[in-house]
Amino acid sequence: MIGHLKAGAFPFDGPLMFRRLVLAGALLLVPVASQADNASDAAQRLETLSKLVQDTHPRVRLEALRALAKIPGARSAELALSVLDQPMDPTLDYALWLTINELSEPWIAALESGAWKSEGREKQLAFALKAIRAEQASRVLGRVIQERRLPRDGSGPWIELIGQAGGPKELGALLRQTVSGGFDDAATARALTSLGEAARTRKVRPEGDATGILGLLESSNDSVRAATLRLTGDWKTPPPAQSLTRLANDPSEQVRTTVFEVLRLQGSGSLPLLKQLAEDKDPATRRRAVLTWAALDLSGAGPALVSAIQGLDQEQIAQEFWRSLLAIKGSGKHLAALLPASGIPAAAARTGMRVAREGGRNDMELVLTLAKGAGLSADTQAFTDQLIREMATRAAASGNPQRGELVYRRSDLACITCHAIGGAGGRVGPDMTSIGASAQPDYLVESLLMPNAKIKEGYHGVVVETKDGQTLSGTVVRESASELVLRGTANQEIVLAKSNLESRTQASASLMPAGLLDSLNEAEQLDLVAFLSQLGKPGEFDASKGGVARKWRLANIVHTDQQNGQSDWMWKKPLEDKRWTEVLSRVNGDLTRTLMEGATKANIWSSKIAVLAVTEIQLAQPGTVRFQLTAAQGAELWVDGSKVNGPVALAAGTHRVLVRIDPNHIPDKIRLETKDASFVLN
Repeated sequence: MIGHLKAGAFPFDGPLMFRRLVLAGALLLVPVASQADNASDAAQRLETLSKLVQDTHPRVRLEALRALAKIPGARSAELALSVLDQPMDPTLDYALWLTINELSEPWIAALESGAWKSEGREKQLAFALKAIRAEQASRVLGRVIQERRLPRDGSGPWIELIGQAGGPKELGALLRQTVSGGFDDAATARALTSLGEAARTRKVRPEGDATGILGLLESSNDSVRAATLRLTGDWKTPPPAQSLTRLANDPSEQVRTTVFEVLRLQGSGSLPLLKQLAEDKDPATRRRAVLTWAALDLSGAGPALVSAIQGLDQEQIAQEFWRSLLAIKGSGKHLAALLPASGIPAAAARTGMRVAREGGRNDMELVLTLAKGAGLSADTQAFTDQLIREMATRAAASGNPQRGELVYRRSDLACITCHAIGGAGGRVGPDMTSIGASAQPDYLVESLLMPNAKIKEGYHGVVVETKDGQTLSGTVVRESASELVLRGTANQEIVLAKSNLESRTQASASLMPAGLLDSLNEAEQLDLVAFLSQLGKPGEFDASKGGVARKWRLANIVHTDQQNGQSDWMWKKPLEDKRWTEVLSRVNGDLTRTLMEGATKANIWSSKIAVLAVTEIQLAQPGTVRFQLTAAQGAELWVDGSKVNGPVALAAGTHRVLVRIDPNHIPDKIRLETKDASFVLN
């Protein structure tokens, strides 16, 4: 076989993948002794493997990887790591892990000598350092820190790599640079997060005195304060009670939320402070404190929970409260026994009834108690086929799909949160783009009124109970040996460590709650069915064609932005920042004036200078993009910080596209189209 290889019996450029696979496998079988025959022989094999390791077929790359492990040297390690430039799968990942471990010493020597440079190879560096033995990774990282102080802006992969592979000494060096002001704010937050990851995933903490991080709680940067708090939770060394009390009312939502995460991690020791915060003057602080108290001591928090429910008078706040509360194991049944027989606010009860029946949960005892306490109907009888057909007929005759779309968009129904149209929206339930063209009206009525009757394949939920007392539900997004990732009813990903799971069962009920239409009058119900019946049919409710922006983020430029020299913040803040409000266009692709005005209301003391509508596009390769903008005269189109008035040449990747609108002349609608790129939808 070796003779055939030397004679070139299996050319690399042969027409069949089989030949390349045989060649890679044959190189794998070459005895180690024969590889030392002469340097030219090894070089010849490496030249062949350099092509095979980049082959389009994953099995060829796999065989080439394992063959490289039999030719010790820095070049073999370099070629092995280059496989990361191609699509990976678990088998290839494991093969590379084995190979780089076998080639670790020559690779480390090349890295230390400068023969193998990490610039532009950060992904390869991260993989190798996580694959090799901890003492080897620590040796590499220790040399990096010894030779140079990390850049103030944290550039490069080193901060994250120290968290992933560094030992106490390297973590200690990172901590000292962090608390001494050696990083800018963004890098400081990253360093704190990296230190927390080391504690959570590897149970490794930095050497030396760690109390210096408490000074960072005084930082002017929201992310730094939040990351500092989170790290104290990971280290189980919470700040003094007076600091937590102050931060519980911090201006930053991120910081306030993190305070209560830390208090929950602290366990029963935080109960005295939680009871104090449950009487805070700020309603939001009281709600957070009561929910955290209930997670640690459900029985003790009972009266405070009832009091908090009595104050739920806003839909969004009530929904968030109920979802957090009912995620606590046993809370539904416990609360049903405590709620009063009358006097429960209708808004609080109605929202609680819906949440108690969503996500595969079916807390009927709580539903009935809430209905009785608020004087609402809790009729759960099955609807007959005749009633379903009658409603479908009336919807076809008198339902208005235009009004029905407005009903569909109502926040209290959360349709947009769970379902997508034209690719934009939630992914908890089935995509609705063509539901009207593929389903009969009576099926749509049955799905709305009796969601548990027929659950679409692939959308059965799971209910998990965790060892720390949570009950969570959703659909499975992905799963590994160590983690389960669910998509919850709020369209958020929930990452759960499998080591913390107590039980996992398939939900007996649909993720879509029963009683969803209870808050709608008859006309609204018929309009909603009429709208769903039109989706996917030719006309204004056909969202199957692409080329139009559907997902927008809206915000204002206000006078204080100019005063503070921050008029360009819209290019710097991530689109997940709370300053942006996410809005989806109508099914026909129009972003209407009503939607824009609703999302850009300003405080009475703020003066709006401009209204901003931002979306994103993606290009698989560099090219020229031509936009068609429908908007009022004076609206400006910007891409990546530059104003454009015609075709624009863009690199491959994701680009931010902004429409700037005069707040005194908001158009009836804006619409952005292009055939040269793909709009980002989710």
